Amino acid sequence: MDQVIPKEIESHLERILDVSQEEWSREEGALDKLKALWLKKDTLFDEQIALLGMEKTDSLSKDDSRGMLLLTFSGSLVSLGYGGERWMEYASIKFRSDVPDIIRCEKTALAEDLHSGKTAVFSGGPLKKTSALFKIVVCKENVSPLEQDKRIREATVFLTNSFVHLNRDLTLPVGGEELDQFNKKNMIAYLARKNGLNQDKIRMIMDDYAYMLETGLLLGKTVSLGRIGRLSLKLKPRRKARLGRNPHTGEEMTIPAKEAHMSPVFRFSSSVKEKAERLAVSDDESDRES
Repeated sequence: MDQVIPKEIESHLERILDVSQEEWSREEGALDKLKALWLKKDTLFDEQIALLGMEKTDSLSKDDSRGMLLLTFSGSLVSLGYGGERWMEYASIKFRSDVPDIIRCEKTALAEDLHSGKTAVFSGGPLKKTSALFKIVVCKENVSPLEQDKRIREATVFLTNSFVHLNRDLTLPVGGEELDQFNKKNMIAYLARKNGLNQDKIRMIMDDYAYMLETGLLLGKTVSLGRIGRLSLKLKPRRKARLGRNPHTGEEMTIPAKEAHMSPVFRFSSSVKEKAERLAVSDDESDRES
């Protein structure tokens, strides 16, 4: 491997294999797969903080009020909002789990200065202490408090769900059916844990939100989905019958006439388009498109 795994990380991964009762952990090359998984998580973490303009540091004063992210050697993620007394979210991403274990509170504070390789200690709130810190990243000083909170929340959602996805890739049995992490059931479970609500309430909110979007669309309104984009209706003119080709077989076929009708259109926001363009493209994917 080009990247070097720190000894503390390698020891942690070896302990995972020693205590694991899962079938994947007994397969040949399991430790190498676990190392590769950790490197992918590390790369994702670095890419995300770079995109959000955050800075790495080896230490930080407990009085530093900036928003920050802490990544532990065990792979847990601690998110801290702006301020002396700040909101906190702790996500422990376990193997063979579609939803991370989440501890959240609205008011906590750092009880001690932060140092890489040392534990983080908190006063107030349910989380008192973490395992040793692998990385400490913080928002830049010229970023407004509101924007700092926004960036921390965005990074938290992306990283926790990405880590879960990578874990599932490792632990899914060969030939097993892929589990959909982003189906409605798993998203409800995640949102319930993240916001301290029961799943029934989250389900009702999601259903009501979907009904409102649909209603606005069918009333001919342009419906905003916030940072994702917007929905609208577009008039499709009457279309004459014509000949075409079956996209699968190449055989000639008749495409029937169609009356003028309204058709739903979704337009992605510039933010989503820009983020999609920045995603890394593998050589295999590039070759398939050429």
